[in-house]
This record gives sequence, C-alpha cells and structure tokens, in this order.
Amino acid sequence: MGTKDFNILDEFIARWRLRQVRRQVRPHARVLDFGCGHQAFFLRSVSREISRGVGLDYDAESEKIDPNIEILNSRFSGKLEFPDQSFDQVSILAVLEHIPVDEVDALFREFYRVLTPGGQVLLTTPTPAAKPVLEFMAFRLKIISQPEIADHKHYYSREDILDVAQRNEFALHYFTGFQFGFNCLGVLQKPA
Repeated sequence: MGTKDFNILDEFIARWRLRQVRRQVRPHARVLDFGCGHQAFFLRSVSREISRGVGLDYDAESEKIDPNIEILNSRFSGKLEFPDQSFDQVSILAVLEHIPVDEVDALFREFYRVLTPGGQVLLTTPTPAAKPVLEFMAFRLKIISQPEIADHKHYYSREDILDVAQRNEFALHYFTGFQFGFNCLGVLQKPA
C-alpha cells in the first residue's frame, strides 16, 4: 500500500480501504500481502489476528518487522517463490490496477497455486468511475500522488473482477463498492 511520496490525503484514503479489508481477514490465517508497500501497513494492522504474514514489494527492504511478519524485497517475474498451498489468504490492495493487463492471469494462477483449498484473494482496486476523479485530483489539483495515478493500467469493474476470477478458477465469493463507488473490494475463493 502506498509509495514514499504519499501525502496525508493518500494515507486517509488508504486507511479507509484497509478498514474494508480487515473485516475479511480470517483469524490465525497465513497471509501473503502482494505489493505491501515499503511500510507494510496492512500486515502491521493485522499482525495480532494472523498466525503468519509475508509481504512482497519491490519498494520494501527485506526485514522481519514482527515475530510473525516478514517483508521481502521482490518483483514478480512469473512465479512466487513459495511452495504450493503455503497461504490461507492473499491480499493485493490497490495494486491490481498497476499490473499490466496481460500479466494479471499469470499472477492469479500463482495466487491459486500458493493458496490452500478454500483460500481467498482479498483485492481492492479503483473502479472505472474513479478514473476521471483520481486524474483530476492528481494532475489538476495535485492533492494526491501523481506517480501512483499515472501508473494505473486498468480500472476494474465488477464484471472485470468476475472475469479474472473465472479465468483463473476462482469463485467471486464477495464484492462491494466503497468510497462512494470509486473503489471496490473483491474476495475470490479457491474451491475447497
């Protein structure tokens, strides 16, 4: 979550997003947070509720930040370096929109592989309705991170999330919009 140039408004929006996701975290889960950001804020916020957390991000330094939380400097290159069924949940928060569309399925196939049966992907991403608003706030008003918004590859609708789920053998277990419909939360579940 987030880049080093986040301002107070960016952080407020991110914290609002995390409140939505925390409700979906299973007690004592083993969680992989893909694109955790340099501060690994999500994993820090759930560290007492989960048994193990691993954060991956190219912008983070590898370190153990809690007895049960480890951050790894990592850039996805087609394979996650974990054994099959290593995690109960994978989170990808405000990251999917930054992934080139032609690489999304490879990433979700790896999520499927590292999840236990019944495991879940927790994802948040801006919706198509957010595009003009975010671009106005970033490039005209200059009140949110310009590099973050400029890096968006795609804005995902419910139908887009459902399509990603189905192509990669997940069921869309839960979906909701929040932040006035400009953001969405999807929970994709691997068959038990």
